[in-house]
Amino acid sequence: MNTVIARSAIRSRSTILGNLRRSDYHFENVKGENMPFSYKSRRAFAVKMTAFCGLGFALPFISSYWQLSKSQ
Repeated sequence: MNTVIARSAIRSRSTILGNLRRSDYHFENVKGENMPFSYKSRRAFAVKMTAFCGLGFALPFISSYWQLSKSQ
């Protein structure tokens, strides 16, 4: 019984490792292609970054104001 479980574990591990090796992804090593967003336009990047960070900072204050106004 133990050998069946051991074989099953080895078989599943080799399948997982084999799938990782046969990945269909290929990434070029090009400057600027390693980011999930584009920052070629500095103005658009600054607006998006400010909005992202500003919303993340303001969200606790907005939610606490909403909760306090809801309780009154």
